[in-house]
Amino acid sequence: MAADTPHSDDRITERIRISFRFLIGFLRPHLRLFVTGLVLLFASNAVFLAFPWLTGQIINELSGGEPWIIRGVGSLSALLLAVLTVRAVLNFGQIWLFGAVSNRLARDIRERLYGHLLELPMGYYDAHRTGELLSRISNDVTQLETAISDVLAGLVRQVLVVVFGISIAAFLAPQLALFMVLVVPPVALGARRLGRIIRDRARETQDLLAESSTIAEETIAGVATVKSFASEPVELDRYTEALHRVLGKAMETVTLRALIGSSIGLLVMGSLILVIWFGATLVDAGSLAVGDLISFVIYTGFIGGSVAGLGNSITRIQRVLGSSERVIELMQMDPEPGLAVTASGKVSAGAVAPEALRPLSDAIALQGVTFAYPSRPDLVVLQNLDLAIPRNSRVALVGPSGSGKSTIVRLLLRFYELNEGAVLRDGVDITRFDLRAYRSRFAVVPQDVLLFGGSIEDNIRYGRPDAPTDEVRAAAEAAHVIEFADRFPEGLGTIVGERGVQLSGGQRQRVAIARAMLRDPEVLILDEATSSLDAESEQLVQDALDRLMQHRTTLVIAHRLATVRKADRICVLDRGKLFETGTHDELVQIPDGLYAKLVRMQGLGDSVNTTKM
Repeated sequence: MAADTPHSDDRITERIRISFRFLIGFLRPHLRLFVTGLVLLFASNAVFLAFPWLTGQIINELSGGEPWIIRGVGSLSALLLAVLTVRAVLNFGQIWLFGAVSNRLARDIRERLYGHLLELPMGYYDAHRTGELLSRISNDVTQLETAISDVLAGLVRQVLVVVFGISIAAFLAPQLALFMVLVVPPVALGARRLGRIIRDRARETQDLLAESSTIAEETIAGVATVKSFASEPVELDRYTEALHRVLGKAMETVTLRALIGSSIGLLVMGSLILVIWFGATLVDAGSLAVGDLISFVIYTGFIGGSVAGLGNSITRIQRVLGSSERVIELMQMDPEPGLAVTASGKVSAGAVAPEALRPLSDAIALQGVTFAYPSRPDLVVLQNLDLAIPRNSRVALVGPSGSGKSTIVRLLLRFYELNEGAVLRDGVDITRFDLRAYRSRFAVVPQDVLLFGGSIEDNIRYGRPDAPTDEVRAAAEAAHVIEFADRFPEGLGTIVGERGVQLSGGQRQRVAIARAMLRDPEVLILDEATSSLDAESEQLVQDALDRLMQHRTTLVIAHRLATVRKADRICVLDRGKLFETGTHDELVQIPDGLYAKLVRMQGLGDSVNTTKM
């Protein structure tokens, strides 16, 4: 291990300062409770430090030594009991207050962190796994919670006992106090040095734990796939291997903690033996009362225990710092460009006043767009693409898989920033609009429908949370959701399960369509919206979609060409370029055209030329 340098000390100090400022920022709204807890903590420990001294006075009373102002073992014992009772009451108060502050702190951090996660750009999610992010919200914030309720309170208590205990002990027997003064500095320096190593190990352990959580999260989310491939042993091996890595790193931390604890314990107990031996010689010489020696020994025990506790607290602080750094790292990530105001109410850095978002009057267009995903910058998905979607028109995107159809949808919703070109809304670059206001004009019915774990009604209402119940039911009827929902005892109140597993693919699709209907969007995007439906359901839903698309700007993505025949314009994509554009009838007349080739591959033949949906 490399020796510590002034530069590394400065870096560590800066890391601690950043973590401290981070916690103080969240602590500020609860400062009154926190300060009250500190006052009770000070008072509790001040009262408790009277215990060894009063015990010594009782011994002096019994041994005939010089009595205190209160005489008699009974009176001193009653006073001692009163001191312990007051201390218990004060201790209850400070524990309750610190617990309240720590729980509220954890709530506030999780709320802010979750809100910030929702505002991060899609490129961040492409590069980070879900389990890792969930670990930061759960495990890392839990570490920060203990920083207030346990670690900080314990650290303050231990420092108070060491400082005031040494002061009182020095007053009782200055000669004996020298032994403790000699012990504390080497213990503190050793704990500080080892604590740095523990902090780094703790951060590495949290990172590895996040990786193992990601494996578990992915496996559970895709348990049907795991079972269908009989891959349970493979997944167990993957998770077990990850846990072994966590265990290995955690055991390094445990070893260091054990080294700190045992070393400090040896020093403390060794010094205590020396104190008792030297104190006994002073009592024998008549220069120290027996009760004062007993008091001093008890103070020494308190101080020794606190010094040992300081080593443990320093170790735990290192873990807290490791977790806080992971949370701070995430909180410092820039949110999506275009958010004029974040969910926390803060104005985004570099934000400018957004353009007023008026109703669409002309078209949404991609102009000279070139794009590659941030996670694969070497793979260009769209190349110098020009595409217009006129107001109140139906535009269909077709083409082979990987041609860039879904990428166009993501760019229209501004999930990613372009490499070149622009997306225009009525001739205005969409980067000049507030991002939430802009996206609120869209509704998407995707191929892979995600339903949340509430009821059918909750999932439909997601399109417009403030919609009255009669409008929710009307949307459900229009999308033919009522036909299957009413077969359940709870009707629209039926719980769909995690990701909608209680419903079939076609039923989930109809719920998504009802959600889009309730939203009543300006621009509708249908991404294989009828792909999961059987023939009967497809006809019913297609009728509902036809009503929904009337007098509305619609972009349809489809592999099944029979679903796009009524589009005003069909755009044929291949390898990120626009190859052909026109109506269905126009495109099938191009013998060597890509669209005509796709029609023949799907076996539609001449029927496509003559049949209208």
